[in-house]
Order: sequence, then structure tokens, then C-alpha cells
Amino acid sequence: MKIVIAGAGAVGTHLAKLLSRERHDITVLDSQAERLVNLANNYDLLTRTGSPVSIDTLQSISIGKTDLFIGVTPDETTNMTACMLARKMGARKTVARVNTYEYVQKKNQELFRSVGIDSVILPEMIAAQEIASSINRSWIRHWWEVEGSDLTMMGIKVREKCKILNIPLKDLGGAQSPYHIVAIKRGDETIIPHGNDYVRAYDLVFFMTTRKYTQYIRELVGKEDYPDVKNVVMMGGGITSLFTSRLLPDYMRVKIIEKDEARCRELFNQIDEKRVMIIHGDGRDMSLLQDENVPKSEAFVALTPNSETNILSCLAAKRMNIRKTVAMIDNAGFVSMAESLDIGTLINKQNIAAAYIYQMMLKADVANVKSLVVANADVAEFIVPEGAKITRKPIREMSLPQGATLGGLVRDGQGHLINGNTQIQPGDRVVTFCIGNDLSRLSSFF
Repeated sequence: MKIVIAGAGAVGTHLAKLLSRERHDITVLDSQAERLVNLANNYDLLTRTGSPVSIDTLQSISIGKTDLFIGVTPDETTNMTACMLARKMGARKTVARVNTYEYVQKKNQELFRSVGIDSVILPEMIAAQEIASSINRSWIRHWWEVEGSDLTMMGIKVREKCKILNIPLKDLGGAQSPYHIVAIKRGDETIIPHGNDYVRAYDLVFFMTTRKYTQYIRELVGKEDYPDVKNVVMMGGGITSLFTSRLLPDYMRVKIIEKDEARCRELFNQIDEKRVMIIHGDGRDMSLLQDENVPKSEAFVALTPNSETNILSCLAAKRMNIRKTVAMIDNAGFVSMAESLDIGTLINKQNIAAAYIYQMMLKADVANVKSLVVANADVAEFIVPEGAKITRKPIREMSLPQGATLGGLVRDGQGHLINGNTQIQPGDRVVTFCIGNDLSRLSSFF
């Protein structure tokens, strides 16, 4: 596949790195040459300095032969214009990153397709959805719910109270167990476990189960004492905070702390003032946090543009005994450090955007992909077509990639866990967990 990525910022760079492993014909285009140096020297792709809205530049990279054009510069107008030009000049499919919520609403999608933009993505909106989901369940780090079913996957940091520590997985109930452990993150390593593996204290454990067993899992891992969230404090009044406040349930009360007075006024005009309070101040000011009763909140979310500030603020919140903390980490280099500090849920918009675009390029029919940045892994939802390789034999007879596991499936609206005897059928929705770049190899089975 010939792919052009316009924009060598964080999203474009991460996406280029992912795709370069799979022998696609990739060209990364950016107006600033210095952004392209590292990509050109270290990855199997081409780079081109120039404007993505220049007709001459687009012609010079054979845009008419391009299968997918991706506009991910920081400026949405540039991305949209570049996509329209690329499509008019022969590109088969286009994707534009935008910053305006109105543009991602379903009612406007046909309009964008009519002008040559096949898909739009707003990373801040997707990040807000993940944050809201995480806050709704204070004891869970990651939550995945298969649409239209009761099948769920949850990532939980286990501690000494967990009842299944140091027990081989083969002794935990086998095929009749109401859950499967599909992966374990231990230190810097992510493990696809087998029967002789076991869970240790402070592992991040990924469970696949059905919704009715959620409370059972909570008791199993010893998280009954985690309070349900009713009061949320957000530090940083950017667009992600705005979207998150709108997605949280009505019973939650939200305080947004923003140090820019003009931005506070903007937020005040855009939020539900009955349950969201805008506070003008610096979220790092401990006296301000005390005055606003922040220690009595059940959740603290740090969403400033600065990764270091977000990490330190979450550490301070932990010292105030706030159980649920969420940090936006835009600098991917800080993710491992933040995880080692036990910050809580980590959100990286670049990975979110890249995962969304990446699913468009997989060979199989993929309904959804979630990138788990802390585990260097992807969770994907495959829709099984007629004649797919995965339907030919029971799972135990399939030579699946070593870094992949099948957690569960949805059949006729019902969620089922997968074991070695499971026979996948056409029409099933199968949830998979893949380490590194094994998602692409696994897609060949579907």
C-alpha cells in the first residue's frame, strides 16, 4: 500500500514508525526539514520537505498513485485542504485530523465525504472517552467493552490483597473459569501468559470476562475498598477537559482548574454550570487545592500540555489519598517512568490517533482498535468473514502469532470466553490482545 503522511509531529511520527515495520510504501511530508531527519535515518520510508497544500509538492510524490493520504499536521484547515487536494488529484482514501467537535458528528460525515475527506479524527474526543470510562470505575486502569454485548476486558493493577497471587493460572479454574487472564504487564515486560505463569503483586493484569462478573473480579483482586467516584478535579482547561466533563454522568461534580483567565471565561460559556465549576488558579498550588477541598475528591485528572506537570500533580494527588488518578502523557518517553511511579491511568493522544488510523490499513474487517501505550500492545475487535482462516480449525490447532491471544467473542449478541476448544464461526466478533506489531500478522487469520 502506498501511504502519504502529511505532518511529522507526534501523531505522524508514531504512525510512520508503526507502518514502516510492515513494508508499506510510506512517504512522510512536512514543511520543516528538521522534523524529518530522525525518520529518514532510522526507518524504511521516504521523507519530503514541502507543504501538504502545495499542488507541485503533491505531484512530486505521485499523489495520484496513493492508496491512503493522512493529514495529521497541528492545523485542521491544512489537513482538510490537503485531503481535498489529494483526493481530487487521485488519492484513493483520505483521513484528516481535526480540532473541532462539530466536524466529527455523524450528521456531517456525508458532507466531508462529498468534498473528498473520507474520515475525520479528533484525538482529544477519543481521549476524553477513555478518561470518562476510566473514572466511572475507580478500581480499573483500562476498560474495553465490546459494543452491543456484555463482553469486557479490564486492566487492573493488583496488590497484596489480590486473592490469586502466586497461583499457576492452570489451577485457577481452567476452561470453566468466569474470566481469562489474557496478558500481564510486569515491569517493562508484557507477557502473554500460559498455564504455568502466575500473577504477582503490582502486576498490571488484563482480564477478559462478561459484565455480570465485574463485581466478582473486583472482589477477586481486593479492590472493594476503592470508593465510587462522585467528585472529580481536572487540572488544565483544554479541549480534552471540556469533552471529558460533558461525558461524565450527571451525578458527578467536576472542578476544572485553569491558570489562564481568558480560557476560564471560554470554558464558563461552554459547560454545564450546575455540575461543573471553573476555578482560576494554578493546579500545582497546594494551598489552592486544600482550599477547594481537592483531597476530598475521589478522582484527579491532570490534562495540561506538559507531561512532567501532569505526572508530578498526580503524585501529589496520591499523597492526598486520592485513589483514582489519570495523567495525559504527550511525551511517549515519559510513559515507562510514569507507569513505574504507579501514577494510575495514562492517556497518550498520539497513540490513540495512530491506533484509529492503523485499523484502516489492516487486511481484515476490524471494528475497533485500542492502543495500550503502557503495555506496548493493541486490543482489536475482528469481525469474522466467511471463509476466514480462523474458522477452519479449533483455536488449539491454530499457529497464532506468539505475541497474540484471543480473549473472547460475541455471537448472537452474547459474550463468550475463548479457550483451546473454541471453534470460531463466520459473523463472530473476536476480541484479541496483541503485543508489539503482531496485530498485523494476526489479521491474516481473519
